[in-house]
Amino acid sequence: MESITFSRSVALGKTLIALSAVLFGIYLILAPEQGELGWFAPFYYILIFVLSIYFFGPAFCKLTVLLFSKTTIISFNQYCVTARDGRFIPWSDIKRIEVVEDTVNKLGQPVSRLYRFILLDRSHVDMSTYHLLTNQQFTDGAKKLRTAWSQNKHRKVEK
Repeated sequence: MESITFSRSVALGKTLIALSAVLFGIYLILAPEQGELGWFAPFYYILIFVLSIYFFGPAFCKLTVLLFSKTTIISFNQYCVTARDGRFIPWSDIKRIEVVEDTVNKLGQPVSRLYRFILLDRSHVDMSTYHLLTNQQFTDGAKKLRTAWSQNKHRKVEK
């Protein structure tokens, strides 16, 4: 069984970056000096606090959980591909594999790069990388998945 894994050092670095952004927001809301912004200062610091929690809080929570979990993001064998959460897709059900770069969701929060599996029934399954792969690892992972799919797409899952 092959897999796409992340490095704990990358996860730790990104977790610390998210933590520092959250702590900066907390510091601003608790700062003893409010600067020279006059009457606007409380609104400014509250806005910075809310934005830091909104954008970096969810990332910090997810990265912290992933930091202490297994490092496999996606695994695959000759019959199927399996996501972190246990979902599996037989190679024979996949029409094509796409790479989706970093985006922003409807609420303005960042969404990590992912591998999108377009299925024969025109639906799709997204498998996220959780911001944990370097550019090279992400590209190599896409190559590995496409190669495995092209070699195994005619195999049926054994039951």
